[in-house]
Amino acid sequence: MIGLLLLGIPLLRDFHFESAMLAGIIGCFWAGIRSSQQTAKQDFFSALKILGLLFLAGLPLFVYSLITGCLTIDGIGFWLFIPLPSVFFGTAIGRLTRKFRFPFPKTGTILVLLFCAIGLWLIEFFTFPQVYFYNHVWGVWPGPIYDEAVHLTGSFFYFRWLTFLWIVMLWVIPVWSRNRQTKLITALTLLSLIFSYTNLDEAGIISPRQIIQQQLGGEFQTKHFELFYDDTFYSTEEISYWAARHEFHFQQIIEQLNITWPDNRKIESYLYAHAWQKKKITGAKFTSYVPIWLEKDQLHIAKQQLDDVLKHELVHVVSKQFGNNLFNGSWNIGLIEGLAEGIAKDASSRSTLHQIVAAEKPYPTAEEIQSALSMWGFYGSAGAISYTTMGSFTEYLLAEYPAGYFKEAYKSANIKSAYPKPVEELVSVWHQTLDNTPLDSVDRQVSEFIFAQRSLFEKPCPHSVDKGLRLWDTYQFQLSENDSSAAYNNLDELYVFTPDNDLVLEAWVRSQLVRKNYAAAVNAISSNDTLLTLQVLKTDALYLAKGYQKADSLLKNLAPDIQSSTARNFRYTLEMRQDSLQWLYHTNRRFATILPDSSEFHSHNLPNQMLSLNKAVEENRPQLIFLYASLLLNYPTDTDWFDIYEATINKLAYHGHFELSKKWIERTSSLNLRLRYSERLQEQQEWVNFLSNYNAVAD
Repeated sequence: MIGLLLLGIPLLRDFHFESAMLAGIIGCFWAGIRSSQQTAKQDFFSALKILGLLFLAGLPLFVYSLITGCLTIDGIGFWLFIPLPSVFFGTAIGRLTRKFRFPFPKTGTILVLLFCAIGLWLIEFFTFPQVYFYNHVWGVWPGPIYDEAVHLTGSFFYFRWLTFLWIVMLWVIPVWSRNRQTKLITALTLLSLIFSYTNLDEAGIISPRQIIQQQLGGEFQTKHFELFYDDTFYSTEEISYWAARHEFHFQQIIEQLNITWPDNRKIESYLYAHAWQKKKITGAKFTSYVPIWLEKDQLHIAKQQLDDVLKHELVHVVSKQFGNNLFNGSWNIGLIEGLAEGIAKDASSRSTLHQIVAAEKPYPTAEEIQSALSMWGFYGSAGAISYTTMGSFTEYLLAEYPAGYFKEAYKSANIKSAYPKPVEELVSVWHQTLDNTPLDSVDRQVSEFIFAQRSLFEKPCPHSVDKGLRLWDTYQFQLSENDSSAAYNNLDELYVFTPDNDLVLEAWVRSQLVRKNYAAAVNAISSNDTLLTLQVLKTDALYLAKGYQKADSLLKNLAPDIQSSTARNFRYTLEMRQDSLQWLYHTNRRFATILPDSSEFHSHNLPNQMLSLNKAVEENRPQLIFLYASLLLNYPTDTDWFDIYEATINKLAYHGHFELSKKWIERTSSLNLRLRYSERLQEQQEWVNFLSNYNAVAD
């Protein structure tokens, strides 16, 4: 009956670690209480009976997951290795209180188990920066819920080995001196525990700051930051650039929130090689995070996410200055994330927060905003929805009222008492702001995409990842490791496994063109493949296979579809391939990373020139960036190239070319820019001004 009831609860209906954790908690306390009250002969078999009942409760979840295709080996493993040790752990503690004739053995057992389940976790929570935790009672919390794939790991089995050792130790302590055998078991168990606990960091059970710093290896200091980074994946120039970006965003945030930062308070920034390294060390994979509950200010970000989330995460660090006294944050999760999103404004590169929310009617009511301020209401929606909605509301509050009001609301978790107007009126005026926000079809497309996303609670198989996705994840990991050979081999396997997947086919064809396997790329794309991107790739493959006539013929056949497409990436497809020479420039850049010198650059048409500039920026080649930007300064500008203008201004300013970057800002600002583009350009202006007075290394 209990198992059937769980089928109605999101996540718990899944035969995976969440339901296994619940079974472990119930089983541990149940077994502990029972063993504290019964005779010695019943302990072992009583524990087995409790396990049988727990597995019976899990049977409907198992069947449901099996029928829906959500059942995984990891889920079965969690259900075996969480409840089973937890039940015997509870039994061992209850048995110990009974054997030693403690007063109130039942109460004592409950208190000990509560300390193990909550007390030990709190000690780790307020000591280490990790976001994964192991526990003898509830097994494991693997990290943020946004990282959906949760697997059995060596660290998990290592910790359950520790639980087993504690079970043996607690079981034999009452009779340890009975004979030589019990003495030997006690001594061996004790030695095993001591040895095992001295290797917790190496086994991945805990991740102290000092150990993380040693694993990353690199260190760089500025006035307000200590950057710890993987020195095999960041060059000296890269880390110097990111140090400047840290200081820049930090200055923006403290000025907007009117904060005076103590001179002796440095922030530790941990920069990982990639998401997979961060997952291994901290428990968070694609989720960047700030452990605001720790006394030491710090943030943890993977290299690939730095551009997207650095400012957002720094808001969390700075907001500790006015957070509550318990964990330096707000009890309203909506205020925590709304503040970061409202200042960073990074939900979309093309639409503002207000535009995204304004395009999705009806607007959230005052009651829905209040709900989003709660833990369940915030995480009940997809992250993009909750972050964007609360970000827009927070941006409105910061724009219309002094920052002090919001800081008071943040600390007290009470908007009503902090603002001079009731929540209903605040939301009503926010709605008026949304009504007055100009919208176009792009804003509606962005909004539709964001609000169509589902939360983890709404997905039928929240932790089930098929072989194709696992291979794709491995492929992305190998690319992040700069191991192109292994990545291509893995992509070959993935292509064989899912030949009809257009995303995989496109990646595989690109890899063939990079590897100069032109015939294979041509043969992989048939006339039945309706995806326009694939057909355009086929024209490139035909061209590189020395078949210009065939390539040009296919391109002419595709021209009507290309010209009628609303996708931005097809806007200059025909121009980049307008003749054999321009096509050569395009394929050299795209598949061989060959960039032109000053003499050849003039023979490129504008789309090829702009994409050569973009490639130089991506590869961080300062001399070419300066050369191309100087040569292009007198060419016509267009909002189609805004992303490249912004990236160019950013790099020109960083490399000290302030006058040229200002000229590009002036030229770009003269365009009829989208609201979001204007926000981004304004930030580049602030970046140039900041760098003019920036000293990279602290005294």
